[in-house]
Amino acid sequence: MLAVAALSGIAGAQPAAKPAEETKPVTRLAISDKLNSDYADLDADKDGKATAEEINARLVKTAEADLAVLKKVRDDSFAKLDTNGDGSISKAEFEAKAPLPTIKEPNAQPFLDRFDSNKDGSISQDEFRAPTLANFEKIDANKDGTLSVAEQKGPRPTAKKKPTFKSTPAITR
Repeated sequence: MLAVAALSGIAGAQPAAKPAEETKPVTRLAISDKLNSDYADLDADKDGKATAEEINARLVKTAEADLAVLKKVRDDSFAKLDTNGDGSISKAEFEAKAPLPTIKEPNAQPFLDRFDSNKDGSISQDEFRAPTLANFEKIDANKDGTLSVAEQKGPRPTAKKKPTFKSTPAITR
């Protein structure tokens, strides 16, 4: 069966860019007809034998068809970039079609809010290190100053949440 699929793949090869077709039921007769058609295309001299030369010729024909598709895609892509049609792509044409992303206006405030514990508008080295070292201390369960593999893979400590109380419905009489 593998040899049949390989030979039918050679005869009926399609360019890689072809979208996948929807899977539908197929009959044995339809497969047989497709194989007969593919073999007829492969057996160029119609002598009932597909020789190495005929297979190679079919492979070349398929490769040439695939190459033609790729060339068209490449040429179409070039034409889209060459907006003035002069046969070359200037830096301006390239940049117009392939712009770099813009940098958003930076906002240091969230970073300051997280690390500037004394709220003086700047972050000292101690303030920068404190949250990470505090997290280390929470994860270091046995307090030996080393995070074992088990401690690293274990559950992470979560920030303590303030208890929430549900209000009880008022009792009415």
